[in-house]
Amino acid sequence: IVMVHDTNAINSAPEPDSLGDDDVSYSDWQSSTGAMIEASIDRKIWHDALVKSFQHTAPKIFDDILAEHDTSPASVSLCLCDDIQMRQISRQHRQIDKVTNVLSFPAYEMPSHHPSLDAPALLGDIVIAAETVTREAESLQIPVADHLMHLFVHGMLHLFGHDHIDDDMAETMESLETKLLANIGIADPYRDKHLEFDS
Repeated sequence: IVMVHDTNAINSAPEPDSLGDDDVSYSDWQSSTGAMIEASIDRKIWHDALVKSFQHTAPKIFDDILAEHDTSPASVSLCLCDDIQMRQISRQHRQIDKVTNVLSFPAYEMPSHHPSLDAPALLGDIVIAAETVTREAESLQIPVADHLMHLFVHGMLHLFGHDHIDDDMAETMESLETKLLANIGIADPYRDKHLEFDS
């Protein structure tokens, strides 16, 4: 399983230029604290039931992530796309011609320990590829919904400056992911599983 992010992409919000307007839906998912997930979803490939479940839980875990970093309500752009679009985004913004499961594009550099943000801010963009998520979940023998939530959390933590480029950083990031997922009843994704990361 490969999880990647790009800290060098500035103003590189992915655009669903390969999809027709009828294929993509746009909606804002607001949390109880006012945090916002601005979602674009390729309805041809993402199943409604999975999206509805994710839409119900993602704002809560977004609040948990903000609280963990002492940050006031903010917003994030989320693109739920297919493997073809993910490959295009990877090629365009990373010069890597392959599909991955999740990409994160921070709006600005943020250390993992930083002062509170005083006002709502766009943290950046997260892109998740449908077929890859499903394939990996089947390989790991876990629910697709759980794997999707893990990838969202992983992508969000990259926007907050977390990384896994060395063992200590990876351990810190994985521990926080596990804690956040446990809060919503998802089992430790790293226990008894070997996950690869490509940064």
